Amino acid sequence: RDNVAPSQSYIDGMAMVEVPRAPDGHYYLDLDIDGTTVHFVIDTGASDVVLTKEDAARIGIDVENLFYGNIANTANGEVRTAQVRLQNVRLGEIVDLTVGASVNDGEMGTSLLGMTYLQRYSKIELGGGKMVLRR
Repeated sequence: RDNVAPSQSYIDGMAMVEVPRAPDGHYYLDLDIDGTTVHFVIDTGASDVVLTKEDAARIGIDVENLFYGNIANTANGEVRTAQVRLQNVRLGEIVDLTVGASVNDGEMGTSLLGMTYLQRYSKIELGGGKMVLRR
């Protein structure tokens, strides 16, 4: 595949984002959070947006002083998480001023883009080697 970068288009005021399937079979998006690019794997099975500690620290969250009082059940067992609010989340021209998220206290390779973000789209389609998000 020549192009594995997401593309955006706008039709009659409706935003559409096409995300190509990566060679590993997953879908990835880079979101700008307060001016910092964060790489996410799209995870429709995750109820929340979940940041690695490293990504959270890069966007200015003081990860050492968060309260990791929540428990999340993952494929690898239980992990402790802390609730945070992300400000100014941008995907191209699409901007959300506040998005709920969690910071994972355990080891995690890539931040997860879960349903607290994806539910903001009116339609999610899979097919033809791509995921299409419509808002």
